[in-house]
Amino acid sequence: METTLGAVNMAVSRDKQTNLKRILEFIDEAADRGVNILVLPEACLQGYADFAFTFGSAEEIAQRRRFMEEAEPQEGPSLQQVAEACSRTGIHVQIGFIESGPSNAMLYNSAALIGPTGLLSVYRKCHNGFEFPYFAPGNRNSVVSIGPLKVASLICYDLAFPEVMRTHALLGAELSLMSTAWPVLGSQRDGDYGGTRMDLAARANAFFNQMWLVVSNHCETGAYSTDTAYYGATQIVDPTGEVVASMGTEEGMILHRADIAKEVMLSRSENFYGLSLLQDRRPDIYYEIT
Repeated sequence: METTLGAVNMAVSRDKQTNLKRILEFIDEAADRGVNILVLPEACLQGYADFAFTFGSAEEIAQRRRFMEEAEPQEGPSLQQVAEACSRTGIHVQIGFIESGPSNAMLYNSAALIGPTGLLSVYRKCHNGFEFPYFAPGNRNSVVSIGPLKVASLICYDLAFPEVMRTHALLGAELSLMSTAWPVLGSQRDGDYGGTRMDLAARANAFFNQMWLVVSNHCETGAYSTDTAYYGATQIVDPTGEVVASMGTEEGMILHRADIAKEVMLSRSENFYGLSLLQDRRPDIYYEIT
């Protein structure tokens, strides 16, 4: 059973309605191109945080207040529009958004996985200590079924912790979906420390867990007070650690069609000398202190 994966380079603005309009356009484009599962970037609904502001400054307070005002609960109006688009088109979409908790003073950097039947899961970014004072950390992984496939979510910096995708694999996931706002230089990798680190982490996580990884990144420039900019490098990595689709700095969408479960099985039984890296684990010795 083949699945078409899609991932987006998106120029994310500071205007929520502009972003929502672009998100809905991408969903329609994905449906027209036969995509089954589409991944959109981190916080692409409201825009990501600018960390250049001094804590307590007027600019920092204004940014925090905007997030509090524009955050949405899991069943918020913007996600409802995304759910309606998924119902109409029949595809599944992961979208990064700023989620409001029980109080609008409790915010999360979250990714919602939405399908034709509605909301399937919401993952809250777990590794985000540097995002103070904006977002509280999440505390759990989630794996959901999309037809016969098991799919999991992660956000940006989570990729730097191998335990995350390893947990996905141990819970049975064949596919991890990553929404990110990772500062890279797009297709130009000379001198691009951040970009090469993302590439390395993406390929290593996919290879060591012998599963798929889909990465969707921002691609806007000039939207922040510092020199930090997001130049895309959205990519799809197969279970052998090979990048099978990618793009540079331009806004747009990449696609890759494959039998997801079959390729996972091949990676665990044939491709890497026939070795299953999950079966050969020795968890009994990994945390031994001598």
